[in-house]
This record gives sequence, C-alpha cells and structure tokens, in this order.
Amino acid sequence: TDLDRFLREALAQGNFPLAIRLYYLQIIKNLSEKNAIRWSREKTNRDYLREMRGHTLAEPFRETTRTYEYVWYGNQPLDKQGFEQLEPQFKNLLAGVGRAQA
Repeated sequence: TDLDRFLREALAQGNFPLAIRLYYLQIIKNLSEKNAIRWSREKTNRDYLREMRGHTLAEPFRETTRTYEYVWYGNQPLDKQGFEQLEPQFKNLLAGVGRAQA
C-alpha cells in the first residue's frame, strides 16, 4: 500500500516522527478494515478510542495513541534509538489487529 511505501521512505530519510505517524495510520486503517472502528476524516483519536471501548485491543490502542500523540503533536525530538524503542509497540498492535476477528 502507499502507507507501506511512505513508511519505508520516512525511515530511509530518518524522519522518525513521520514513521510513527504512518504506523498509527496503518493501525487506524487496519482497525477500520476489521470493522473495529468506522474511519472518517472528521473523527479524532478520541473518537476512535471511544469506539474501541470493550474491544480486546482497547488498552494497547490507548497506549499506542498516547505514544503517537506525544511524538507527533508534542513535537518531541525522536532519534533512531528512540524510534527503535517505540517501534515494537506499533508493530505488536498491528499484529494484534491482524489476528483480531473481523
């Protein structure tokens, strides 16, 4: 998908905050495909968190959302080492979404 390509490009350029954003967008996309949430351009992350209440992945999604917002909206510097510490959280949630029932 384009998100995969954009993620590879962000990583190649060392743009780690953008890579975190792209991982988060992949999570949103995959949750939507599994009908766990209903994607809409107008929705906020809080809207998605409300939709995820009661879902088996609600807690990891909440934690990942918090991390994403801290990095992206908090304008926190993120180097390669910091990214490598955060990346497993996003990959694990993506894997969990992939295993979740549609």
